[in-house]
Amino acid sequence: MMESNVGIGRRVECDGQRGTIHWIGELPPAQGTWYGIDWDDASRGRHDGSHNNIKYFQTRYPTSGSFVRPAKVNTGITFEKAIRGRYQDDATVESEVMEQLQREINARFVEVVGMDKVGRKQSILEELGTAVLTGWMIWGTDEADLMTILPRLHSVDVSNSLLSSWIAVADIARQLPRLRFLNVSGNMLCIPDHPEELKKSLNHVVHLVLNNMLVYSWMDLLRCCTMFPELRNLQVAFNKLDVLGPIPCGLFDCLEELDIGENPISSWEEICHLGSLPRLESLNANSCCLKRITFPSTSATDKTPLFPHLKRLMLANNPLDTWECTGELNKLSKMEYLVISYNVKTSRYFQEFTFARISKLKVLNRTELSPKEKRDCELFYLKTFSSEYYKNGGKEDQKSNSLSQEFIEKHPTYLRLIKVHGAPLDDTDFKTQKSQKLKDLKVELKIIILSEPQREETFKSFLLTTKVAKVKMMLKRHLKINPSINLKLSYRSMKDGGFEVPLDNDQQDLAFYSIENGDVLLIGW
Repeated sequence: MMESNVGIGRRVECDGQRGTIHWIGELPPAQGTWYGIDWDDASRGRHDGSHNNIKYFQTRYPTSGSFVRPAKVNTGITFEKAIRGRYQDDATVESEVMEQLQREINARFVEVVGMDKVGRKQSILEELGTAVLTGWMIWGTDEADLMTILPRLHSVDVSNSLLSSWIAVADIARQLPRLRFLNVSGNMLCIPDHPEELKKSLNHVVHLVLNNMLVYSWMDLLRCCTMFPELRNLQVAFNKLDVLGPIPCGLFDCLEELDIGENPISSWEEICHLGSLPRLESLNANSCCLKRITFPSTSATDKTPLFPHLKRLMLANNPLDTWECTGELNKLSKMEYLVISYNVKTSRYFQEFTFARISKLKVLNRTELSPKEKRDCELFYLKTFSSEYYKNGGKEDQKSNSLSQEFIEKHPTYLRLIKVHGAPLDDTDFKTQKSQKLKDLKVELKIIILSEPQREETFKSFLLTTKVAKVKMMLKRHLKINPSINLKLSYRSMKDGGFEVPLDNDQQDLAFYSIENGDVLLIGW
């Protein structure tokens, strides 16, 4: 049934689909009133607003328009009626909305405040603090005195409703002086020409949720935020944003938390536009398309002037080069909390190294370290890359360092950790000596099988400390000789004119027989 206050721009619902009225009138040759509706879902409509080659209204998509009789659409209910239906068990309204909710399941947040204990308390509207009305087909408010009905209300969720403009939102908020949290996600709200005129109605809101705003660009979102001068927490996820752009001076001077997750932002340069926010402490950029993190104007060991107060950063589900980005994130002067995805198979010690590479990091992927555990990570990091450090010109005495720039860029915190814990032990010479000693203990022998002369000659290396019994075992395995065969070994020295020496004691090692590199090992049975 057509309501007297229904006009162009009014949001409506029909069979679980929402749309906007763009035209009202008669559609010859049919008689009576029709609504020309542009549906949010292009597959719901049939045309582009035309009928019999006459264009009646403009649509967003070529197939998102249709003409519908007023009696077939739901034009919504008032905010007060939704409150009473949700919290005072109005069975008629509740049943209608439950059907709508069953059809609308694509909201980011699903909240149910219907537990018996909470329900009994909140049935008294004067005590109601939080109103979760997601999916209720609210179009706005009427003459009801919401301040008197809901004196304690501080949090309102009217996401996925039939609100059509910020003026309608402001009419509700103006009557709720305690309102601090407002969620209008999933609504197609018309932005007024002078949004700043609504500041007085919305200036007490400090937490605003604008997820999936259907048609909003980044600039549209910024214009909306000019109506909220005291904003401290903003969520703008699922808005198909791929660019952000500069922030107008003074717009977010109070903002402390920002959620831009689930947007296809691929460039870190776009994220850096947020770096000028003076009080931003928490940034959620989960599930974007970020591939790199870089602060190119800042040297490897310096701190960036961007994000001066950022403590918490969420970067899960981004295709990042995790080694490179953790080095860059150390340039953030107050970074304490990080959520980031990494490949467990290819990044074996990622957590330990990240705690060492980001100097002020306390929590990684919700794992918090004690000061002692962080110190252990730093020492482990120093030891792991000590060989690389000394190969690149590092010294135990830092004053005589000639460390390569390549190493400094790859390990920007290494020198700082050396100042704190001291340089790791330079065991390069020890390892070289150990390697040389091992090489001296090895001999390579030509192997001839006397019992199978058709076999080709082969070569194998042995440690001189290997006992004859073990040599026999190794040869059986290497040459695939039957394990039950009792081998008889001897060798022919290349220096002594080919004199054959039997290896007749299984418990003696090869060195006992003075075997040298290049001698011939003879096998028989």
